Amino acid sequence: MNNPETMQIPYNFGVCASADCPKSATCLRHIALQHASLQYTFLPTLTPQKLASMKGKCEYYCPDTTVRYARGFTRTAGLLTVNVAGTFRLRLISYFGRKNYYLARKGEYLINPAAQQYIIRQAKSLGLQLDDYFDEYVDGYDWGY
Repeated sequence: MNNPETMQIPYNFGVCASADCPKSATCLRHIALQHASLQYTFLPTLTPQKLASMKGKCEYYCPDTTVRYARGFTRTAGLLTVNVAGTFRLRLISYFGRKNYYLARKGEYLINPAAQQYIIRQAKSLGLQLDDYFDEYVDGYDWGY
């Protein structure tokens, strides 16, 4: 996943064009700008005035490290008893929203580490103890969402 050529940059991810930043080689915002898709003519970019005002202490630095995302939790949802399955679903819909809940459940929406912990806590609180709660895992960039 560390190949910038294949990364899927979210359209609304703010990029940085600072050429003289000492952290530009490891900043996802600078790397994303270098590998932005040609389909986008304009991207949200840090302004030169904002860059100058920070005087070398960038508050928008975003390291190019990867995190482990989960993909899908259909097995977990299927193993819950009928008595608690509705509670689990409603709690997760309240956390993700209806559309993202169903996308995350099927594996079409990547689940970040914080959301993984939330899902595990909810399943455990309803009596489900598993070795693994997710269908699979993928490594990806942390776009800050």
